[in-house]
Amino acid sequence: MYCVPQPDDLTEVEKALWTGSATGTPVDAAGASVRADVLAALLREEAPGGAAAVHLRGARVTGQLRLAYAEVTHPLLLEECDFDEAPDLYWARMSHTSLAGSRMPGFLGSNVRVDGHLQLSRCVVGDGVRLSGAQISGGLLLADAVLVGGEWALYARRATIDGDLVLSGAQLTGGLALTNARLGGTADLDRVRITAAPHGQAVDADNLAVEAAFYCRWGELQGEVTLRHARVAAALSFSRSALRNPGGVALRASRATLDGGLYLHDGFVAEGQVRVVSARIVRTLRLDGASLRNPGGVAFCADFATIEGMLDGRRGLTVEGETTLLDATVTGPLHLEGAHLRNPGGAALTAHGLTVGALLQLCDGFTAEGRVRLAGAKVGSRICFDDATVRAPGQKVVSCWRVETPELALRWAAAPEGAVDLRYATVGILRDDPRTWPSTLDLDGLRYDVLEPPGEADARLPWLARGPNGFRPQPYEQLATVYQALGDGPGSRTVLLAKQRRQSTVGTWYARVWGGLQDVTVGYGYRPLRAASWLVALLVVGTLLHYRFRPAPVGDAPPAFQPAIYTLDLLLPIVDLGQERSFQPAGGQQWLAYLLIAAGWLLATTIAAGLTRALRRT
Repeated sequence: MYCVPQPDDLTEVEKALWTGSATGTPVDAAGASVRADVLAALLREEAPGGAAAVHLRGARVTGQLRLAYAEVTHPLLLEECDFDEAPDLYWARMSHTSLAGSRMPGFLGSNVRVDGHLQLSRCVVGDGVRLSGAQISGGLLLADAVLVGGEWALYARRATIDGDLVLSGAQLTGGLALTNARLGGTADLDRVRITAAPHGQAVDADNLAVEAAFYCRWGELQGEVTLRHARVAAALSFSRSALRNPGGVALRASRATLDGGLYLHDGFVAEGQVRVVSARIVRTLRLDGASLRNPGGVAFCADFATIEGMLDGRRGLTVEGETTLLDATVTGPLHLEGAHLRNPGGAALTAHGLTVGALLQLCDGFTAEGRVRLAGAKVGSRICFDDATVRAPGQKVVSCWRVETPELALRWAAAPEGAVDLRYATVGILRDDPRTWPSTLDLDGLRYDVLEPPGEADARLPWLARGPNGFRPQPYEQLATVYQALGDGPGSRTVLLAKQRRQSTVGTWYARVWGGLQDVTVGYGYRPLRAASWLVALLVVGTLLHYRFRPAPVGDAPPAFQPAIYTLDLLLPIVDLGQERSFQPAGGQQWLAYLLIAAGWLLATTIAAGLTRALRRT
């Protein structure tokens, strides 16, 4: 228990402080010593006449300032002082408290209640600041402070701060613990320098609630920064900062709710993984100009995240490692123009099940060294690869399996190095450039309404023949349907004829023979003039031969012999013109008749089969 000091027991500085506290007059100690017990007694027991404030500057405070469980109703300002021992404010109730510019071996303030600001700006604290469970009605101000701790330099778990948390320019050796803390204002960590203990966390802010913005710009943070389940009412910004945790997680904001957006741009650097799994990000996620590095692993993971706005990765975004957006939702556009994603031998971008409300821009200088996987993606406006470069030699470099989009633009800067998979995609407009067709292109099941440019059918046939699994009929049928819709009947028939020719090469030998016969005779029904030419040729040859070598008549009163009608009667099966049964060929004429009858049957059968296919397709 503290007793009120008597005047004879006080030094000159302590006397000045005692009398000055009644009016709050600042006392400049100029390096003189002040006993902590005197300060504690003055704070616990009001000075004669009442105390307005205790204001001391430049003193050396000897002993420990013990205010645990005390109730201090007037402001305490001990500025630019040197403390021999860590002040103890455990469970104290304080008014406005400032130790700005002071040096102390530690600060014990767990569960302290401060009615006003707790000012520790420019302080040098040797064994960390302990503020777990603290309640501060004003701000917690640590601008330009130097805090040295073990695992934690500032431990403020479960703290409630009604005003701002200001750590701008501070240097922390040890982490910042804000788990389950509540901030009524802004978290200002601009220009902060945090060096975590080995394998430790630079910032632990899981379940943190911030009613304004969280700024950590121009900072340098060594160790993991975690904001799992955090809620930030305004922007969460790490722009121009460097977060370094090589081989681990640099930033973890999984299942966070960020109502003002997430800003990792303008020179932001992350060494280690950035994770925003299942996060809800309102307005925008900015990655433009960022550098994310986690070689051989996942560098950026936004699986199952919801971005209610735009994802902006333009202007020099570079990622070394895999970028994943599995089943993520972006309600606005997703911009990766000019971005460089590098993960050789693996996947550069994995976005299976991605939903984008507007544009998916992988164009205008976009580069992927590694696979781009968009299987099952749904894009509301357009997927664009124009002027993009993608490289994964010997692998499936781009997968758009079952993609759905109104427009798909594939006018690459150069032909992709690797296979491109468009199987079972559904596209409104498909734009491409024959000069940059990939060497391997799987079009099986692809459906599109418009092809731009459609080109000549003969020029499009090599495009269809680049599948990795041999002949598939559907790509030919799809292209033919598009030409038919354009009113290009000859082009449609050219494609279907090419389909039949390729199909005939994969069957049994007799099927190939039959297919070859149909091709030569009627072009599988898609070349009707060829069938007419064969008929005319056979008719002319047969007429000439029968004119020269007439068959013998049958019966007593045969009709007059007509070489042309007789030949036509032999050629046309079923049809009876009366000439064939009235004349009987013999010898060589008989073999000629057999040949014409067989040719007529074969020709008629192939014409019927071919026309049946053509009618079925059209």
